[in-house]
Amino acid sequence: MTTPHKQSVPSLRMRMGWLHAWIGFIAGLLLVCIFVTGTMSVFDTELTHWMQPETPYAQPGIPSAEALDKAAAAVTAQEGKKNRIFLSLPSDRDPLLHVTYMDHDVFKSETFHPQTGQNVPLRETVGGLFFFSFHYTLYMGRMFGVIFVQVLAVGMLATLGSGVIIHLKALLPNLVAFRPQSSSPRPWIDAHVIAAVLFLPFMFMIAYTGVLIHANRFFPNTAIERPNRGGPGRNGHHQMPSLPPLAPLLTDAAETFGADRLGFIQFSPKTVTVVRADNTKIGISRDHIDYDRVTGERIELVSKNSPAARTSQFLSGLHMARWAPVPMRWFYFISGCAGYVMFATGLVMFLIKRRRTATQKNSLPMEIAEGLALGTVLGMPLACAGVLWMNRLLPAGLPTRVTIEGSTLFVLWGALTVHALGRAFGRKVMKGWIEQSSLLSLLLCLLPVLDLATRWKWIAGQDQTVYAAVDLTAVVLGLIALRLSVVLKRKTGATASLSGPSFSKEIVS
Repeated sequence: MTTPHKQSVPSLRMRMGWLHAWIGFIAGLLLVCIFVTGTMSVFDTELTHWMQPETPYAQPGIPSAEALDKAAAAVTAQEGKKNRIFLSLPSDRDPLLHVTYMDHDVFKSETFHPQTGQNVPLRETVGGLFFFSFHYTLYMGRMFGVIFVQVLAVGMLATLGSGVIIHLKALLPNLVAFRPQSSSPRPWIDAHVIAAVLFLPFMFMIAYTGVLIHANRFFPNTAIERPNRGGPGRNGHHQMPSLPPLAPLLTDAAETFGADRLGFIQFSPKTVTVVRADNTKIGISRDHIDYDRVTGERIELVSKNSPAARTSQFLSGLHMARWAPVPMRWFYFISGCAGYVMFATGLVMFLIKRRRTATQKNSLPMEIAEGLALGTVLGMPLACAGVLWMNRLLPAGLPTRVTIEGSTLFVLWGALTVHALGRAFGRKVMKGWIEQSSLLSLLLCLLPVLDLATRWKWIAGQDQTVYAAVDLTAVVLGLIALRLSVVLKRKTGATASLSGPSFSKEIVS
């Protein structure tokens, strides 16, 4: 007679398997997009640098008084017309001086050389912030979009927890043995488990902190102190007082925070606020010093140091990694790639299992699922690569280039999804995978050629580190996509005699 304890174990695994499969597939389609753009956002500043090939070399440090005066004049010219104007100070990642403001929900900047104060004419671009914004809002708005992404993060936590339960028994054998030549779905399971388990702490951390850093959307209270943006001038329809000289303010702030720890300056009708840089420690504290806008005298140092505030700041910093040195950023990048692999292979495994049991009556839902999976797993990386290509192909002075760059992602993603659905409805979905992986490989491997062809006249006065890093990363990822295309072609050729060219049957070796 079976004991109740022994009956409960398979029941729990079956329930966790259902939860893991369905939540994993539904949430996985969007989480793939979130991981692709989130992984790119690890180097968002560097991507913006790459997307503005006119960027000259500059030594980071506190800007000269002349440069600050010219930047202050640009701020004054924009005040009264734009909201949320701030002055980004030079850093190791971005050594230029930027006067940045919002224009119809798009960030625009005027850029100055930090030593000479000379205006640097950079092309307008969506930059790396575009991928960052998509990562945490899905471009669905800063309220609804953030909440929706938080719900997906909760789904990711449920998927990870249930996945650990259902794979626990065979965890060690699957972890130490990768069998790419085995019959399907074994290679997909191995890749799924290896990607998930090796980076499991990172996966839990990134999902958990992703939920908590925007918890104020559910509970309207935040432990992170924000600079003062209030006052009667918030809508920008009035005469603003003249700005005091900014150089003495930065000198004073440097004595408190450190010369290399100044992030940006924000302006309100009554104050000028110097904010500590986010890369000075793990926690994003947004410590800042308020100065009187008229006299330039220090008003107060604002810092939240309660245990709740420090916990919130630490979790935010852990997720965004603005503190991280270059090696740690690469770890975040590789971990993000592993998250993409985990969800992509999970979607494939879901399709393989259900296609084998699908009948002619319920084939339409399977074909839709296969098309959506292809349009997401390969369509989203292709669309992101398309944004980089469009950035360099559009004329630098085109007034609508920012709109076109941003639209490229959605138009190309939609077109690739339509292509994927067409292949799925035509029972040739594997051909669609081969076509899109080949196109992805082509775009990524040729990106360095595009870079050199469109940047050659500025090369002499530039630091090549960022451009080389972006180009080499694109080539590595392109070769991986090429390998996927070759493997799929080989497996498709080996099973050409099988009837019913469904996704699962075509990849059986």
